[in-house]
This record gives sequence, structure tokens and C-alpha cells, in this order.
Amino acid sequence: MKPSNPESVSRKAALYSAVNIIAAVAVYWHLITGGWLMNQYRFDDPNIVNLLLAIFEPIAILSVIAYWIWKTAFLRRLVTIMAVIQILIGAGFLPFFIFFFLTWHPKMM
Repeated sequence: MKPSNPESVSRKAALYSAVNIIAAVAVYWHLITGGWLMNQYRFDDPNIVNLLLAIFEPIAILSVIAYWIWKTAFLRRLVTIMAVIQILIGAGFLPFFIFFFLTWHPKMM
């Protein structure tokens, strides 16, 4: 089944690509500035989530690049799924950031 409006598909793909790229850059910026890319990870370590993010984000970026090179239906679905996962990752971190900002108090000397 062909899409009825190819321009709409292209806009959606551009939106999903932008979501993937913006989220991946933001996550990697936090991983680099937090020093999490330099850690030695063990599977029983709570920071293993950071390792999973460090593995997932390049896959998301590569899927976006591959989609814009080959533009296949499989890669379009992959980019869409990756964008949904990126949104879920962001939604998962949002409560943590909100809790931190609401409860953090600077120490006065």
C-alpha cells in the first residue's frame, strides 16, 4: 500500500529524524559532561543504564543516516520506532530531573 501523500511521509520522516538526532545529541552531551563514558561498567552496576544509552544512541543516529541515504520502508519504520523509544527515554528521565530540581538546595558555607 502506497502512502496517499508522499510529502506527508517525508515531513514525518524529517520530524522523526530530528527527534532522534536532538535526543541522541542531548543524551551524549550528558554522558560526556557527566564523565559516564569513562566509567568501567559491570552488569550489576546501576550505571549500566548509561552504557545502554551509549550503545543505543549511535544506532539511532546511524539508522537516521541510513534512512536518508536509501529511503526504504524498513528504515522509515526503524527511524519511527527509534523516535518513539527516544521519547520514552526522555519521558523516563523527566521525572528524575523534575525531582532533582524540586529537592536540590545549595549548601551555604
